[in-house]
Amino acid sequence: MYQHYDIPQPKWDPKHNKWILSIMIDGKRKQFASRTPKLPGKKECRERCLEWLENGKSDNSSKSLSTAINDYLEDYQIRHGNNEQIINLSSMFRSFLIPALGDRKCSTLSFQDWQGVINNAKPVARYRKDGTAYCKTQNLSRKYLSNIKGAIISFCKWAYPRHYLNEMPTDLYLPSDAPTIGKEILQLSDIEKLFTDPIGLWYERALMFEVLTGWRPGEVLGLQRSDYDPVTGIITVNRSLNARGIITPGKNKNARRTIELTSEVRAILNEQLEDTAYLESEWIFCNPLGDLPNQAAVRKCWKRIVKRKGLPEATTPYSLRHTFFTHTESYLPDRIIKSIFGHSQRTDSHNLYGVHHVTEEAHEAAQRLAVTPIYKSAFKEEKVE
Repeated sequence: MYQHYDIPQPKWDPKHNKWILSIMIDGKRKQFASRTPKLPGKKECRERCLEWLENGKSDNSSKSLSTAINDYLEDYQIRHGNNEQIINLSSMFRSFLIPALGDRKCSTLSFQDWQGVINNAKPVARYRKDGTAYCKTQNLSRKYLSNIKGAIISFCKWAYPRHYLNEMPTDLYLPSDAPTIGKEILQLSDIEKLFTDPIGLWYERALMFEVLTGWRPGEVLGLQRSDYDPVTGIITVNRSLNARGIITPGKNKNARRTIELTSEVRAILNEQLEDTAYLESEWIFCNPLGDLPNQAAVRKCWKRIVKRKGLPEATTPYSLRHTFFTHTESYLPDRIIKSIFGHSQRTDSHNLYGVHHVTEEAHEAAQRLAVTPIYKSAFKEEKVE
């Protein structure tokens, strides 16, 4: 047990701005470090040492980062299941951390090593059918670098108390010259093209519905007939369909919300229900066999629409959500945006939180949306008197 050892006091290293506690155990020297300043950091060093001794002097710090990451992902999957987040984390580790530091021992990794991963991250090459490599952009966006930083912090928070790491990296930052890349959206003229003379593709109405509601693609595809009341026009987000075809409760706790559709959007939805009634499917935007829809198929449908109607090639089904926000946010007060957008954090200048029950604002939201530029462009002919 740890009480048999004489534990020295941590010492402050002014050159590296951290506390260091060095102890000799069974002929081997072990160091613990903390960048937390003053007494809290000193206490943290001692507590790490005590925990290490009490738990049998774990040798996790001798493992390579690749092994440690595998341990982390296995533990994450046990605790949280095989969700979308573990796929994103695995991608970040495989693309950036493992190529840069995978063979290094965890105990040797420093703040500079973790920061170097962020500073030196470049777009991962993709390959064409002929085998030639290409990159969509020259530099990663600030948001993408932020995701890499988040993956590092997530791993380190797990690894540090389990003695894989000797120190917890703090104050990781994004390069000051990291570009902020805007999201491609549809302009009002593009929206008019989209709604003029529909092509008749299977998922076309689902995409039009997304433009007019601002919902996430997975939320639109997750709609069931029981979620919609055609008499009142009230519809509720109860679930979401992720890219792997798995039904989830939604992106965040605020995602479940109820809105009232305008008469024009109700007409689109009613047509969808009538045209697919013979399939007897529970899903509003079901696949051609009446089964659960598929995000990949929706993306293919969107590409065909973009090509046929001359819409911006860089847009995606998710771009339609940003299109909605861009063309409505200046025309709607925050309290209305809160009732329809279903976001957990501040987006641009707005604090967006979902509303979980029908209120008078649902009816007001429908009235206000009907006169926004996005609706006027979508239903231009109907608005002409």
